[in-house]
Amino acid sequence: MPAEIIISAALVVLAIAFSAALVAVCVVVGSAFVSITFALTGREPRQLVGLPQRRVRAREPREEPAPEKKREPAESDLAADIMTNAGEGIIVYDGEMRCQVWNRFMEDLTGLRTEHVLGKRAGDFFPLLGDQPIEEILARVLKGETVSVAETSYMVPGTEREGWMSASYRPQYDSKGNVTGIIGRVLDLTDRKRAEQQMEYQAYHDSLTGLANRRLFQEHLTLAIALAQRKRRPVAVLYLDLDHFKVVNDSLGHTLGDGLLREISTRLKTSVREGDVVARVGGDEFTIVLQELEKKEDVAAMAQRVLRVVAEPIDVEGQRLYITTSIGITVYPEDGEDAETLLKNADNAMYRAKAVGRNTYEMSTQELSRSMQERLTLESGLHQAMERNEFEVYYQPQIDIRTMRIVGMEALLRWRHPDRGLMTPGSFLSVAEERGFIVLIGDWVLRTALHQAKAFRDMGFPDFRVAVNLSARQFRELSLIDSIESAEITESVAMENVDLTFKVLERLRRTGISIAIDDFGMGHSSLSYLKKFPIDCLKIDRNFVEDLPDRFEDAAIVRSVIELAQGLNLRVVAEGVETKPQLDFLREHGCREVQGFYFGFPVPAPQFQETLVQSRGPEKSH
Repeated sequence: MPAEIIISAALVVLAIAFSAALVAVCVVVGSAFVSITFALTGREPRQLVGLPQRRVRAREPREEPAPEKKREPAESDLAADIMTNAGEGIIVYDGEMRCQVWNRFMEDLTGLRTEHVLGKRAGDFFPLLGDQPIEEILARVLKGETVSVAETSYMVPGTEREGWMSASYRPQYDSKGNVTGIIGRVLDLTDRKRAEQQMEYQAYHDSLTGLANRRLFQEHLTLAIALAQRKRRPVAVLYLDLDHFKVVNDSLGHTLGDGLLREISTRLKTSVREGDVVARVGGDEFTIVLQELEKKEDVAAMAQRVLRVVAEPIDVEGQRLYITTSIGITVYPEDGEDAETLLKNADNAMYRAKAVGRNTYEMSTQELSRSMQERLTLESGLHQAMERNEFEVYYQPQIDIRTMRIVGMEALLRWRHPDRGLMTPGSFLSVAEERGFIVLIGDWVLRTALHQAKAFRDMGFPDFRVAVNLSARQFRELSLIDSIESAEITESVAMENVDLTFKVLERLRRTGISIAIDDFGMGHSSLSYLKKFPIDCLKIDRNFVEDLPDRFEDAAIVRSVIELAQGLNLRVVAEGVETKPQLDFLREHGCREVQGFYFGFPVPAPQFQETLVQSRGPEKSH
């Protein structure tokens, strides 16, 4: 009996000691990974988790109930499953930096299979983490330091695997507190980082062409200026705007227009040097910054090259397109010392290039800068002129030479500027046209003139006409056809888009509207269009009238126009008549109607009404 008690007590003590040892091991390494407990199961670990392939000698087993034997493999399988399916990378290195554990997450992340890395030093298969040698990091951990590496790139030698990760490495201790290994934890940041890069790319690049956008371009230009200051070399900015691109979009559709923009972008990128930056800063507007220039003359050569490249035929979706561009150029530091000033002056120079005929380039100058500042002031004033009712319509009489009576009037726009007084269209109309104000202003003039013409008709002038000039943009976007009584278009407008002109004129003619071609002879029209277009009147430009009858060439042109109009059964109105000899010449050669200072200056409606009433008297001679 005493012996049995002693044996039992010994067994109890042994069991307690065994349990305590197990608990101690688990406590020591439990904060690291549960896989360490495999060493106590008496079974070989799975190769997937990378533990050394060795057996652990166990104490001589004594018989135990069957359920206890079934629990050991279940715990081992659970631990292996946790390791295998972990949502992060788990790595264990021994004291010599040799890999002991490499889970499935690390296999998927790096493409390195477990069997190829177990037992190898870290530097042999994964040498760098970002720009740091992995073994330098692990050496610090073996000295007892916990090392964290936040958001760094990685690349696996011999594979195409690369991306971003974060990692944390901590020491592994034995029961005596000695560092025996390293436990690593890895998170994959590749998808998040790529999403961030995509968002950053979209913030700095044009989605249609892939070029830099205005924001990135300005940053590049600012850096180029800083570099130019140190090296004392010029930097140039080219500002491009495609000529008549709106016609392509309107006539062929935006899909073809987008294809055209993509092709132009490709051509621009291939035409500049490496290191130069091309950007799309607007719908059909592009910019180029030229760096490291040897001399300013190189800029003109580059501009000429760009003009040639853009002008070459472009095939888009089976259609051959032709387009040109206008370029404005500024050079640092002469034309500006910061990015904003250089870009603004290049934009202004580009508009000058368009004004002189397009498909060319213009250099910025101080005089041009002052001129463009004037344009900007006018533009700002035009914004407010409509709201402040600063526009007025003046009227100039049109005279029938045979009766010397007023048969109509031409409506002429005036701007009563608060600082500059009364301004004629020649000083502001081009700005209104380019900046898009012309449609709104033109519609207002049209409505005002029609209202005034109706008032004169109600006074007893039933055959009275009013002529209103239509701009190119207003003509394309005409929305008042049903209410127009008489309309004039210039020759240049008619020739700008022949097909559109014909369609609109046909629609106007069907409403009973009289059509006159203004400034005839100043453009580049074909005489065949006079037969094709449904027009009623030709207006001889004042430039051909002012030297009559003395200048032989002008006299010949005026006679020819009159004869041509008579042959086509068209009315003729001569503008700019200021002297009696001019009037006599026109009457002698069959011109029926005239207008000019000889009969009266353009005046506001109340004064014109007085003149109109006086014209009811008997026929006058001059």
